Amino acid sequence: MKPKQSSIFYFLMAVLLIHFQFLKAKTPSKTNNLKKGETVKVDYFTDLEFGIFQDSIQNINYNYYDKKNGLKPFIVPVLLISTGSILHNNDVAKENFRDFAQRNFAYSGDIDDYIQYAPLASVYSLNAFGIKGKNNFGNRTALAIKSILLNDLIVSNLKTWTKTQRPSGGMRSFPSGHTSFTFAMAHFMHKEYGGSNLWYSIGAYSCAATVGILRTAKNAHWISDVVAGAGIGILSTELVYLTHLYKWDNEHLKSFDILPFQLGNKKGLTLVYKF
Repeated sequence: MKPKQSSIFYFLMAVLLIHFQFLKAKTPSKTNNLKKGETVKVDYFTDLEFGIFQDSIQNINYNYYDKKNGLKPFIVPVLLISTGSILHNNDVAKENFRDFAQRNFAYSGDIDDYIQYAPLASVYSLNAFGIKGKNNFGNRTALAIKSILLNDLIVSNLKTWTKTQRPSGGMRSFPSGHTSFTFAMAHFMHKEYGGSNLWYSIGAYSCAATVGILRTAKNAHWISDVVAGAGIGILSTELVYLTHLYKWDNEHLKSFDILPFQLGNKKGLTLVYKF
């Protein structure tokens, strides 16, 4: 591997150990002495300047994760990321594919800006029609939010670091944010509903692949951006499911209140739990 290509690959592999850096939260030292009706308030905020539920990615809940699969779920995203990293440094291959795409299926619309949300919307639509997924609403939403945040964190930093020029001009090409997001949500659909009906997974991944194809047909991204983005999206969601610590049931969710707060120049969310 070339030095830059190797650095990108190892950076992405290091994501397996990534965790959000939480500032210390002020919490009561003893919650077991709280009386009924009393509340405990916990404020969390990260370098992204918003708060999320404390759910550390550095601790793995093996009871929640399906151990039978082992490392199998990571094979596809790692292969995609590796392929994208290799293509990233192969200008001839990238330009040849770009020329082929522009000759045969050039595209200038904006449907890709909208259908990237289809897998995420489909999950909640199925739930609205009474089709139950793997998790309840609270856990499903927490998993979706964390997948989106982790994916965005990785993609944004890589775009800033690599500073790759787009085929149409402009910077921040590698990896494709649209492709990464929609594959993260397609894998989210797969994790929630793929076990009950394989066609849900096929539909979600087909939608994600369509977004990736349109991004290249639109001349907005190189093929390397799209391939690596797909891998990062799948990896982000897989990591979130691997490290999801708390399974909140409906009874406990009713005890939560989420309120906005501002402390100096820090903004975030206040999580209030009533015991």
